[in-house]
Amino acid sequence: MKRHLTAALVAALVALGPVPAAEAAEITWASQDDAATLDPHAFNHGMTMTVLAHVYEGLVRRDRDQRIEPALAESWDQPTPTLWRFRLRPGVSFHDGTALTADDVVFSIRRALSDASDMKIFTASIVDVRAPDDLTVEVETEFPNAALIQSLPEVRIMSRAWAEAHDAGSPSNVREGKENYASTHANGTGPYRLVSREPEVKTVLEANADWWDPDTPDVTKATLVRIASGPTLVAALLTGEVDFAYPVPLQDIPRVEATDGLKVLTGPEIRTMFLSMDQASETMKYGSVTDANPFRDRRVRQAVYQALDMDLIATKVMRGSATPTGNLMAPGVNSVAPELQARAYPYDPEAASALLAEAGYAEGFRVTLDCPNDRYVNDEQVCQAVAALLARVGITVDVNAMPASKFFPKVGGRDSSFNFFGYTPVNLDAFNTLSVIVHSPKDGRGQWNVGDFSDAEIDGMINEVLSEMDAEKRTELVTGIMRREAELVGHIPLYQQGLSWGMRDGITTPLAIDNRVNLTWFELD
Repeated sequence: MKRHLTAALVAALVALGPVPAAEAAEITWASQDDAATLDPHAFNHGMTMTVLAHVYEGLVRRDRDQRIEPALAESWDQPTPTLWRFRLRPGVSFHDGTALTADDVVFSIRRALSDASDMKIFTASIVDVRAPDDLTVEVETEFPNAALIQSLPEVRIMSRAWAEAHDAGSPSNVREGKENYASTHANGTGPYRLVSREPEVKTVLEANADWWDPDTPDVTKATLVRIASGPTLVAALLTGEVDFAYPVPLQDIPRVEATDGLKVLTGPEIRTMFLSMDQASETMKYGSVTDANPFRDRRVRQAVYQALDMDLIATKVMRGSATPTGNLMAPGVNSVAPELQARAYPYDPEAASALLAEAGYAEGFRVTLDCPNDRYVNDEQVCQAVAALLARVGITVDVNAMPASKFFPKVGGRDSSFNFFGYTPVNLDAFNTLSVIVHSPKDGRGQWNVGDFSDAEIDGMINEVLSEMDAEKRTELVTGIMRREAELVGHIPLYQQGLSWGMRDGITTPLAIDNRVNLTWFELD
């Protein structure tokens, strides 16, 4: 049974007190979110992938500046535009002591390509993978893939023998609540081994003494605890029972910074927050309209857009830490033009009311807004602000706030009329967001297009983005897609979220724009 960090557990942590200086290599870090599974191919979800990156590795990885560098593959080349050849690092072992071979890589890529996988966005276009010998892997793509090498850090390599021995040859399915042995156990090649796992409570990792990388991490043991409540998370940081906590609620940043021995790192994140509207259902699932679905009408979607003051949300609710946007992708994401950040339609409540009347909803309507209350910075407060703004044009919004553990299966299962969501393209490439959020939910695409927005013209253009190798032409394609998506009001972009990591002074770490903590980058005094 899944649990949040209980008051009893918090009390136990408090009783333990701060980590003594002599044991500084062991840290406790806290997050409002938790990994949903330990199966590396089961769930494309930020915190899940953060935890897994410590245990499992890809053929390549990103350095502190987000550049691609060798990992399990020590080198690679491209004999033809559609063939990649990777040479594996010799002497690498899984945590159970078995040697990494090319057969494990072939198995893992095929597993990530399978129907049950949630990682197909990262393996798009791969048509074959083979092992000419024990240390060589060849990956063949259907066409030249401009995003492949950027995506491979997210394709985690498993031991074939271990997975098959435990009936985990196929990924589990988080959305359907189906688990396997790999959901709660792990056997990777990464810098940390799994010691224990209590979902929604704590996960204990210890440094892998046999890791291939000579740059061994300072942190020798790390305990991740889930503290869903923002005030409780801050209290744990202030009293010293955790060494690192994120996100620090915006209103608490000054208090943490004013406390001796603590500091907060802040900066921009590439995550974009937006609203999704169910555009597929004939009738509204959760609302007052029983004979139709208002969100199928573009005028209604535009009315919602124009009723929302993104600047007000960013300055008041997000206390200036967020950047309003008109695009689903942040500046800095590959192939995203800066001009896309401007709003598609101006904030104009009068225009919004006129559009509603034109669509037949002059008196407005009632709808439920599904919202997490422990996943994003000030997530429930943002939803309440959206409700207040929409009330001004006659749309009554009932905010249904819930833990992320319930929110993601609900919206992922398309059991929602209206929801508040965020997405980070972890490979920093536009195709990621286009495929996962914008493409119609079909053919393995649109996994998190939870409003079922669909446009055939856009789908075709997205396919072109993947294979376009000319950078300028690729940016033009992406720009055309997002302008059409904005015209159709497929989603309503709100803002790029800001980051806030709190920690004791003895920890030094770079602030990652994808909000993914990497313990191997922690330097401890």
